[in-house]
Amino acid sequence: MRPSPTTLVAGLLGCLLLGLAAGCGAGSGAIPQADTGPVDCPPVAPGSDRAAELTWIYTVDNTSFDPDRITTNNSQMYLYPVYDSLVHVNAAGEAEPMLAESWSLSPDGRSVDMRLIPGWRYHDGVPFDAGSVRANLLRHRDLEGSFNANRLESLTDVQVLDERTVRLVTDSSAGPLITILGGSAGMMMSPAAFNRPGEDVRPTGGSGAYTMSRYVPGDRVEYTRVPGYWDQDGARVERLTYLISGDDNARLNAVTTGAADVTFLRANMVRPAQESGLVICQQPSLSSYTLNLNTARSEFGDEKVRQAMNVAVDRRSISLLVSGLCQPAGQMFPDFYYASSTNVAPPEHDPEQARRLLDEAGLPDGFSFDLEVVNLDVYQQIAQILQANFAEVGITMSITPVDLNKLAEDFSVAKSVDAILFEQKAESDPSVLTAEYYRPDGFNNPGGYSDPVVVAAEDAAARGATPEDRAPQFEKLFDRVAEVQAPHLPLCNLTTPYVMNPKVGGVEIYADASRQFRGAAINP
Repeated sequence: MRPSPTTLVAGLLGCLLLGLAAGCGAGSGAIPQADTGPVDCPPVAPGSDRAAELTWIYTVDNTSFDPDRITTNNSQMYLYPVYDSLVHVNAAGEAEPMLAESWSLSPDGRSVDMRLIPGWRYHDGVPFDAGSVRANLLRHRDLEGSFNANRLESLTDVQVLDERTVRLVTDSSAGPLITILGGSAGMMMSPAAFNRPGEDVRPTGGSGAYTMSRYVPGDRVEYTRVPGYWDQDGARVERLTYLISGDDNARLNAVTTGAADVTFLRANMVRPAQESGLVICQQPSLSSYTLNLNTARSEFGDEKVRQAMNVAVDRRSISLLVSGLCQPAGQMFPDFYYASSTNVAPPEHDPEQARRLLDEAGLPDGFSFDLEVVNLDVYQQIAQILQANFAEVGITMSITPVDLNKLAEDFSVAKSVDAILFEQKAESDPSVLTAEYYRPDGFNNPGGYSDPVVVAAEDAAARGATPEDRAPQFEKLFDRVAEVQAPHLPLCNLTTPYVMNPKVGGVEIYADASRQFRGAAINP
């Protein structure tokens, strides 16, 4: 049986209703443990203030308010208030009804019929119907440069069966498509707004619970609730404000002083947050710190070299560096998630075995390579741990800090870099990531690495109709990935704590990639 997300994080963030739970005072550098067990983010209380404002503060700005023109996963959180998706993906990664109130797969699993909610209109007054859904999905798939094109590459046709029913036809399996439609690929925009000037900075054709009322680039985004929104529980506050600050101390201070209600914590912020008297809660995460190798460069095409590097890494030291907020990992996803294998454990740090493997690879004196790393302190500190680990077994690694956009361009587009260290963000469906990393034409597989067993398992996992159908195939996939040590080396799975105003309830944050405040409330 897979452990639940709460069980997984119990040993990490056990205390955390500050001032009420035992063990929450100052002391050791480790996150304190509570006798009362873990505290999840508070629920919505009866009689929440529907006229209230909820303020979230984050680190980076949005890249566009058009779902097809964003350039990062982080931008999706700025779009969720404005655009409803066909389905909602909850904090456990499960699909729930949203603009599609129900759906059913065909007997062969290659298509899905979706029944839409009745009587809803886009913010500009255009009716929400099957024809508009078809227009949106084809735009998501076909618009040049669309952020969502690869997510919908399996979609071959969208058929309008009646005003409230669409049939989505795929070239393989429609099962993964359902959760994919819980992100930007399923966001619905008024077709009348597709080419309307300025929609990327001031959207007017949304379908969600809020309209954007003010945007100050680099500073804030303000949203106002739509009168008569179809789902009252999805819009429990009158106003949402997203503040923007790249300064961690400023973000924490904003919550401490009441200028903001919620922010996420990095490791260096946990102790000051504990001393603030606010609520700290945790959400499960599917994100991880990851070392990715280009098998067409350096010595990374050799399976034994990759295996040597995997056991050379001291993952416990990385976890300690970030105060236990990232637990040692041996596979892409944590084992509470259905798309993982219960057979794969984090590798133990074993320099002696690493040296033996390098000797078997014909490299008794080691080799050298260059690592590009995101130019933020935590990434560079992790890189320094890796550098020392590899040096211990004869591998010389140089470190080149770059900004995130250059890192992605150099590795995945120009294919000019040996290896990169970064945070792998989650996607609405695991097949998006497995295809990117494990298929020979995957975006994050610049060396074209291919293993027939891995590819077959990835294909089978993508064809499954339900998580229950797909889980055994994902287990086979990650068992094989660990056996041959594919060039994607997860270092640790992240758990992210949040500090918040004690009156905030109902915060749902899925997998760090798509922070959503749908249904959040200010409690009495």
